[in-house]
Amino acid sequence: MIVETEPLYDSFALYGSGVTLVSVRDADQHRFFIAGSVLTASVAPFTLAVSVGEDRDALPAIRRGEPWALTVLGEHHAPLVRALTSRSTMRSERLAALADAGAEASAEGPLWLPDGLVTFWCRVRDAVPVNDQVLLTGDVGRGSLPGDSTPLLRWKHAFRGARDLEQRGDA
Repeated sequence: MIVETEPLYDSFALYGSGVTLVSVRDADQHRFFIAGSVLTASVAPFTLAVSVGEDRDALPAIRRGEPWALTVLGEHHAPLVRALTSRSTMRSERLAALADAGAEASAEGPLWLPDGLVTFWCRVRDAVPVNDQVLLTGDVGRGSLPGDSTPLLRWKHAFRGARDLEQRGDA
């Protein structure tokens, strides 16, 4: 059976993914976005791949070779993710939400969350346009020590803790 676009969007929502904060320092501004489509592209050398909307304001700095950080978020970051992904939130409110969540500038420049599950600092290897997205690969230069939290997931168009899904029987 072939389905149209709208049901496909709902079908893809059943493909659960982790939730990450990607950030880069661009001159005197922090740029950032929430990403769910992240995978290990290589282990030798360790390389990550992330799907980025072509209109993200962080993308030009990443493409220029600025270091970027990818923090894997825990379920306690759900309020932050909602604030960062709300269309009605202003940039200043997003920056305040990051500050309230404990985001810090790293030695490389990008913001990271020390209480995240783990953070990887990368430099772009390649950026390949794919329709309205850019498939970005980055060589990992270093990573943080793993945190002790339960992952935040994007599933069925919502952000949910893995523990919540287990308790509801959705896992």
